[in-house]
Amino acid sequence: MNSEQSMEHQNTVKEALNALYHHPDDAVRMQADRWLQNFQRTLDAWQVADNLLHDATSNLETLIFCSQTLRSKVQRDFEELPPGAFHKLRDSLNALLKKFHRGPPKVRTQISIAVAALAVHVPAEDWGDGGIVSWLSNEMNSHGEYIPGFLELLTVLPEVSVSSMCWREIFNCFNTG
Repeated sequence: MNSEQSMEHQNTVKEALNALYHHPDDAVRMQADRWLQNFQRTLDAWQVADNLLHDATSNLETLIFCSQTLRSKVQRDFEELPPGAFHKLRDSLNALLKKFHRGPPKVRTQISIAVAALAVHVPAEDWGDGGIVSWLSNEMNSHGEYIPGFLELLTVLPEVSVSSMCWREIFNCFNTG
């Protein structure tokens, strides 16, 4: 997707969110909701959600939708990413965790869950010596001003890890049984 297409998608997402939350006609809101749900399943959703989260002009509704989209993509669609995309995604999520370290809390939580889900998908050594916990410790030592965001990541990390292992076990039971 080129930058012009990305801008078009970003504008369409913003327009659909505006229609979903502010249009007086129920039919228009339902159509916007369906479009947004379908969009979340696309490959373009990765880049568009990331761009809108980094965009200083995005409103709260956009930030919440995009953080939920990115979290969902990392949790469910990680295999869509090309090999080697991990570092770029990790760096972007880290920048977003720092950006939203003071809130809004809903956005920070979704970003934290996305980072934790990313840790589940990649080998510990991809995070450096000591895995994600060591990486997180280094980030906290280097950037103490962002500790609230990092602490939230520490809070959700065990929950996401256990949840992911449980789903893997269930999936394996159905595929081997």
